[in-house]
Amino acid sequence: MKWTAAVSLIIAPVLIVLLVTLWRTPYPVTEAVALFEDVARVSSPARFWIPETSYYRPLFHTTLWAIWHADSSLDTKLALVKVVHLAPILLLVGAFVWCLRPKTMAGAAAAALAAAVLIGSPGLRDNLEIPLSYTAMAMPIVVIVWMLVNQPPHLWRSGAIVALVLIAIGFKEQGLILIPVVVAAWWMRAPGATRTTALTLVAIGVAYVAMRLLWRGKWPLFEQSLGLGFSIVETPDATARFGAFPYFIFAYNSASTIANVLFSEPTSGLFYTLRDIVYNQIQAWRIINLLSSIALTGAIAWWGVSSLKSDRETWTSDARVFVAFVIALLGCGALSFDYSRDRLGGMAVVFYALAAYHAVRAVADRVSMARPRLFVSGAMVLVMLAAAWEIRAIGTIEWTRRFARRNEIEWLVELVPRRSEFADRRVYLDIMEQMIAQGTRPGAPKPTRYPHWIARTMVPE
Repeated sequence: MKWTAAVSLIIAPVLIVLLVTLWRTPYPVTEAVALFEDVARVSSPARFWIPETSYYRPLFHTTLWAIWHADSSLDTKLALVKVVHLAPILLLVGAFVWCLRPKTMAGAAAAALAAAVLIGSPGLRDNLEIPLSYTAMAMPIVVIVWMLVNQPPHLWRSGAIVALVLIAIGFKEQGLILIPVVVAAWWMRAPGATRTTALTLVAIGVAYVAMRLLWRGKWPLFEQSLGLGFSIVETPDATARFGAFPYFIFAYNSASTIANVLFSEPTSGLFYTLRDIVYNQIQAWRIINLLSSIALTGAIAWWGVSSLKSDRETWTSDARVFVAFVIALLGCGALSFDYSRDRLGGMAVVFYALAAYHAVRAVADRVSMARPRLFVSGAMVLVMLAAAWEIRAIGTIEWTRRFARRNEIEWLVELVPRRSEFADRRVYLDIMEQMIAQGTRPGAPKPTRYPHWIARTMVPE
């Protein structure tokens, strides 16, 4: 337990500052007001359970509806929505460290690095935007379900797994990724993944997909703009270019999300780092992100392939983690076929961080047995890798501060045009007017004024 406590103390400052920053961040005009309008205009949350739109997040909207229609002040409602957003992040990191529970100093060092990977990955960073807690709510469920399937079987554990998967799906369809993960865990003889649990989840998955496909004909082919190479393709152009044969762009979107988890590039389908190199505009933080991801993904691939060489009759915990990671990664790619965004890889990021812990430990064990010269070189590489990911974890805080600054600016420049644009939507205007105070209140987070050479390693200049 002492090494678990040590890891918690190491990661606590970053986590606390991140949560405080998010708590003090004003809601954006562009996303929050429309969401609150949706829940304010309906008298019953039953409407949100009808899958008539491509964006189907019934539990998320039901939660917002319950908060918004409670007999409380606006400030209380806004605070509760933030609690719904922040609590999963706290639970995610806490459950992640508890899942690892290192027993040695080396294990604690690997766990601290893995926690930095979790916080510093774009798949988590992109899910921190308030109040869009769709995937953020499902990510701690990934850790909890994975712990349950690796515990001795019990009726309450099976029930908890099914319930948690349903909650994850209810917040966003990315929760479906847990179904093949649990099925694979059962196939790999994980003690807590019973046949009944696996079959129940398969039935739920089939029923959900069938229900969604019944409404598929009412959705547009492309919901959002697409990143393709170095340029953005807007929805009308995407329909005109790829409407007759969309499978190429579907494959590209899926591959982009997968690559973003593994290499932090591309971002939303756009190869920013490659573009910077081509135009000689290299930014230090992009290079740090790319190289640290390449190094860690390479270590995970080496460790994962090695773990699969063991006896299939007795699957090791390492092999289970690696297979679960591959399945989650492919699942995130498949579910992002329509457009690629960093946040769509969030479910796989959890397994990426779990795999990072095991891979770094395996590399450290191999380095510790190497000859002196190789030992020194290997130790230096591990230290540099840890430093890079710690920088990325701190960079996540700076990104949230930039979000806060952007949201504050929106309230200063968007009010007049939106009053004109939404003049016929009285509920929208009323909510926006009531939220002006929180959007313009002094004391919102500001980007830290680091020295230039430090700042350029974390966020765009």
